[in-house]
Amino acid sequence: MEFALSMIVILAVPVGLIYSWFFYLTRMRREPASWRSRVTLLALGIVSVVCVLWPVMAVRMPKADWGTGLGVAYQADWVEAWHPPIFRALGVALVLSLFARPRLIGPLVVACIGTAMFWLVSTMP
Repeated sequence: MEFALSMIVILAVPVGLIYSWFFYLTRMRREPASWRSRVTLLALGIVSVVCVLWPVMAVRMPKADWGTGLGVAYQADWVEAWHPPIFRALGVALVLSLFARPRLIGPLVVACIGTAMFWLVSTMP
C-alpha cells in the first residue's frame, strides 16, 4: 500500500508541473502581476530546475565498478552530496507553494514532495 501511494505521488509530478506551467502561462499572464504570481513563478522555477538537475547529476556521476567495489564509496558520497542542496531547494519551493495561487497549491505541493521522493528513491544504491 505504501509503495503504491509513493508511486502515485511520483507519477503525479509531471502532471502537476505541466498543469501548473500551463495555468501560469495561459491564465495568469493575462492578470496584472501580484505577489502571488511572483511566488508561484518562483516555486515553479525551483521545482523545474531541480527536475532538470536530476539527469545532469546522473550523467556527471563518477563511474564505479560494483563487481570489485572500486570507486563505489566515492560514487555513493558524490551522489549523497547532491541531497542536501536539492532537498533544501525543494523545501523552499514547498513553503513558497503554500503562498502561491490557491488553484496551484495542490499541484505544486505534490510536485515538490514527489520530486523529493523520486530523488531519494532513484539515488539509493
